[in-house]
Amino acid sequence: MAESTMTISMGLLLLFCGIQDTVKKKVYLWIITLGAFIVIACLPFCYSISIADRICGLALGLSVVVLSKATGGKIGMGDGMLLCITGLGLGFWSNLELFAIALILAAIVSIFLLMLRLADRKKSIPFIPFLLIGYVILMLSEYGIGV
Repeated sequence: MAESTMTISMGLLLLFCGIQDTVKKKVYLWIITLGAFIVIACLPFCYSISIADRICGLALGLSVVVLSKATGGKIGMGDGMLLCITGLGLGFWSNLELFAIALILAAIVSIFLLMLRLADRKKSIPFIPFLLIGYVILMLSEYGIGV
């Protein structure tokens, strides 16, 4: 029950943040905090992933937060914070897979926009929607729906 709650909560968190990121180009901290509290509250009841794996998943998100600081915000702080939350819920390898899928999807869309001259190199695109799509792909493949 707790794992299902965590899975659904992370999906809803990514959905709400993805909509905000697309529409307003920013994500409200209170939504991320609420999602983090729900995921953390479910952790003591979830046994499928070790604590060490979850901490490593958190570290992946923290490294994106550090990159956000180092690049002066060219990488969104909200992206890193969401990867911290998904890292706690998914563990390191699944979070790394989620991040890789999202990066590949963002690259494909960026190339498409550049080819059609709808954007240039300096145009930023929201990343959280790609995390949401990556999360859906990950969940579909995990639950055997075949992607």
